[in-house]
Amino acid sequence: MKTYGGIVRIRSAIGRTLLGIATGVLALPAVAAAGATGGATAPTGPAGPPIGSGSASRSGAIVIAPSSVLRGQSAVVTGTLPGAGGRTVWLQVRSAPHLWTTVASAPAGPGGAFTITWPASRAGDLALRVATPVVATRAAVHSSNPLTATPIGRLAVLRPVVATWYGPGFYGNHTACGETLTHHIVGVADRTLPCGTAVTVTYEGRTLTLPVIDRGPYSGPATLDLTSAAAQELGITETVTVGMLARTGPALAPTDYYAPGTGATGGTGASGPTSTAGGATAPAS
Repeated sequence: MKTYGGIVRIRSAIGRTLLGIATGVLALPAVAAAGATGGATAPTGPAGPPIGSGSASRSGAIVIAPSSVLRGQSAVVTGTLPGAGGRTVWLQVRSAPHLWTTVASAPAGPGGAFTITWPASRAGDLALRVATPVVATRAAVHSSNPLTATPIGRLAVLRPVVATWYGPGFYGNHTACGETLTHHIVGVADRTLPCGTAVTVTYEGRTLTLPVIDRGPYSGPATLDLTSAAAQELGITETVTVGMLARTGPALAPTDYYAPGTGATGGTGASGPTSTAGGATAPAS
């Protein structure tokens, strides 16, 4: 029987915005991150070459803010790309292990400073970079030409989905993933995601990463069915629209919202292994 990692909870203490502002900075040790002036938004026409080379020399710095957005919302990418001053730079998203798709462009200012605003058009845990050809010629737009690029930045783009919650009338039953449904178990039901898949859900400034422990919902427009404890953690009392991002990597195990024996909220209490073959496994301690 496999045992997987525990639940991840993140709470926002400021306001009731949908997603808190978070900034990730990636820079080479010898180069400090620099804010750009004279910002530019994504162009309405072609942004540059559709595909960029997977190999590029890295230099400069990149800052992406916020670090999480809903699909369709904008992220602002700033930083520096030495040698790109006065030239067009391309914002690229990794679309395959060695392929980059250009999604926006902007002119770089003195010193290679840039600002690019991108309305995130695709969901996922995205890898972004800003690049420009090493040689600034018309022929340089071809994907085979050498590029210079910033370090890679990350942007989580969540898709809006309808979420419900369930529990009453089902407590004590086994879920499709082999867990015993209780008042306190933190998890989510999805129609297709494998048991144990980590799913990040955001609602009004609160973020919860929790495992798939059941199948559903089976009616209506909803994509997710939260357990009652998960809904309570997120402050959800009715059918609402949330942000959703299914994560790759190790499976998560459910934990309890109430620490056993204390009644305290926000605990990581466990009920011990309760899974069947292929299901998520509750932590042993």
